[in-house]
Amino acid sequence: MRIDVEKLIPSIFIEDINLNKGNSYISQLTILTIKSLLPQEEEVANRIDYKRFKEELKLWEGYCIGENISLLNLIKERDRKQYFSYYDEDFYTRLIPLIVANGDFKIIEEELIKNLLYFSGNVENLLEWLSIAYGVYLLVEGAEDIDGKLKEYLIKLSQVELEESFNGFFTLNEEKNKAYKIRFEKERIALINLLNGVRLNKYLNLQDLLSVIEGGDPTTSLGRIVFRASGEIDLKLLDSFYINMNRYIINLRKGRIDVDKLRIKEYVLPDIFSFNEGDVFYHSLLNYCKVLKKEVRSNVLTSLISTKSGNYLFKRDPV
Repeated sequence: MRIDVEKLIPSIFIEDINLNKGNSYISQLTILTIKSLLPQEEEVANRIDYKRFKEELKLWEGYCIGENISLLNLIKERDRKQYFSYYDEDFYTRLIPLIVANGDFKIIEEELIKNLLYFSGNVENLLEWLSIAYGVYLLVEGAEDIDGKLKEYLIKLSQVELEESFNGFFTLNEEKNKAYKIRFEKERIALINLLNGVRLNKYLNLQDLLSVIEGGDPTTSLGRIVFRASGEIDLKLLDSFYINMNRYIINLRKGRIDVDKLRIKEYVLPDIFSFNEGDVFYHSLLNYCKVLKKEVRSNVLTSLISTKSGNYLFKRDPV
């Protein structure tokens, strides 16, 4: 099985439309990740600019469509217990853009670990999505014996090296203890056993990916996205903005975009709600904007903003 890297991002948008009857937070998280990717001048790589990523997330809190309450609470509150227990079911919205934008798995791995740890310190979350990332990367490359290569990857994966390299990327400082290291090794062995044919009641996204590779029908969003990227895609389901975003990230992958055109030298981030109907203003993340409508609706202050990429409905409690 081989998947077409140019079909992965459209597959996310189509999955969102099929699942949520439109473009929800799934598409929005994918888009803000793509917008945060920055070409590197000293290496062939597209890495996440975390200054922009964090500002995009702050903005997203105000206009997000659909509900991912756990993720929103995690971003807002940074609860310690939740951070180390949270499983990010929708991490493919950040994983796939990184795979599409980069041809070197070492770069993909480094960026995935940073982004995984930004949202969650959960060991199972970390190991499963790393395994999925390598599996999807191998499918893009047209590799054979995916199971064998994944086992080899997990066998070589070192908790000590990972901790030394990425300790500073935990959003909340973890108290290093023996129990955490034991959990890492336990779950790493469980994943190796899974690849040896032992069925588990967890790691469902990885199990679905492996099933799809073997010719099974997908049962998760991740599985359907990968399966769709291996065949034909009806791009007529997508409006031009989403098609253009896919062209953009493919051009990033091919090194065709000048970093100077993407780098934000000075952030201009005015309060969206400080403007009235008809006002035109500039925002570094939205570009030039116009307020189409501003009102209090069901005790919520809303502002409908028109931008080049579409309209955004921002919401907050009235003052």
